[in-house]
Amino acid sequence: MTPLFAERQTDLCTSPSLVVYIVFPLTLIALAILASTPSSSATLYVLAVFANGFATGAALNYTLAHLLHLTPSHTHYIATSLIATFRGFAGSFGSAVGGGIFTRILRDSLDTHFHERGLGNTKDGLVRRLLGSPALVDGLDGIEREVAVQGYQDALRYLWLAAAALAVVVVFIQASTGWKGAKQEKVLEDEAEEVESRNQEDSTR
Repeated sequence: MTPLFAERQTDLCTSPSLVVYIVFPLTLIALAILASTPSSSATLYVLAVFANGFATGAALNYTLAHLLHLTPSHTHYIATSLIATFRGFAGSFGSAVGGGIFTRILRDSLDTHFHERGLGNTKDGLVRRLLGSPALVDGLDGIEREVAVQGYQDALRYLWLAAAALAVVVVFIQASTGWKGAKQEKVLEDEAEEVESRNQEDSTR
């Protein structure tokens, strides 16, 4: 009975973690496809963002439960402090890396499309302004607007795809973190035996 319960508890901790880590890159791929398709539905985009947020929240909860399952109970306060620290660090680090990737791809895309139309040397100032202000696209028209829209589509698509590729790597990392829970302390077993022996002595009196 006890091994069966332990196995069941392990499945409850590890399987959901892997499922949400698999769902997460799928939502990113869906966002990449929708972002690069001008005729895509806004409703589908909102649903994809919702699914991405749902997978993120589920991953935070299930990985915390998985961590507590893998670590001894007397180290839980250390483990939870460490995971809170790294989660806080991940937000700023991820924003910096993602912003760098987005800006690099946007600049390359704008330069490429302007050069293809023979306007590369005359649009350097516009490229710099577009890098800092997406709202500038609404004030453009003609070829400039077409290139700007295409540049932002390319940047969003490759940003989501890069995030999806990283998320796939994380799936394998999560799968290799461990499946068996922490072993019970021998001290607890000794205490249980001591309590049982006391109960037997009390019953014989």
